[in-house]
Amino acid sequence: MNVIVFLADGFEEIEALTPVDYLRRSGISVQTVSCSSNCTVTGSHGIPVIADCTVSSRLEESSVPDAVVIPGGMPGASNIADCDGARQLIMKAAGAGKVVAAICAAPVVVLGPLGLLQHKKYTCYPGMEQQLSRWCGAEPGTDTSGAVHTGNRCEIDGCLITAAGPGAAEEFALALVGQLAGSDAVADLIQHSVLRRP
Repeated sequence: MNVIVFLADGFEEIEALTPVDYLRRSGISVQTVSCSSNCTVTGSHGIPVIADCTVSSRLEESSVPDAVVIPGGMPGASNIADCDGARQLIMKAAGAGKVVAAICAAPVVVLGPLGLLQHKKYTCYPGMEQQLSRWCGAEPGTDTSGAVHTGNRCEIDGCLITAAGPGAAEEFALALVGQLAGSDAVADLIQHSVLRRP
């Protein structure tokens, strides 16, 4: 099992690294993938992180990731949205029925323009749902008809996982572990990491 977590300059650190940590604790392989030609990516709070690989090198692999994770933060989310390689990998995963997970601004800024919110329940950073039409416009493939913003902290609709922001990063990460490794893995993670029970 392999999960990709995208990193682009300006990403929200807690939204990216909490899923990386929880997934790896659960025995799931995670690749952090830089959306630039440089593996060193700086978060929105000035924390530099060294990604495992660049998006161009990940595209050379033929395997479809079991999940893609898109952190928020600005301009991190918009930098991921502008990355052609990231969009290709996200659509590859979505087309194969794999898990697509986005948090904070990313559901609106990244998934909306790719048409991945169509007929889905989702959540995002409060107020970003009002900017959906701004980010999607009227370009082909950006149809968001039937998208329902729930306002929940974390939302699961089939293979789509979305969350509201930094404070929901733990719930977001646990939802990913649950989808990929099952409820026993979540229970084990909660017990051994002394997490709050959801």
